[in-house]
Amino acid sequence: MDKLVRRVAARIRRSRTRVTTTVDADSMMLPDVPLRQTVELVSIDLPADEVEPLLERGVLPGCRMCPVRHSPSGDPILLVDGLLIAVRRETAGCLCVKLAAEA
Repeated sequence: MDKLVRRVAARIRRSRTRVTTTVDADSMMLPDVPLRQTVELVSIDLPADEVEPLLERGVLPGCRMCPVRHSPSGDPILLVDGLLIAVRRETAGCLCVKLAAEA
């Protein structure tokens, strides 16, 4: 996992652009997802320096996440690979997701 994170972060640093991919009609932004709804991350629309901390915590395109609650300030708390991760509201608004297929 660390090798993948380093490789993705290095590619992002080289590009020095925003990390974006094309999204389809089934996609939505993370703040639009109801609590306890499992989704899959499609893309991250953030500058490279803001993406790296997410990548280090396992928030990678293709990962499954579930918003479980909100902090007192309203920021979402996500369950990603068994870890609870708090992200800023502004950051969550830049995460494009789609509903995860039931396993």
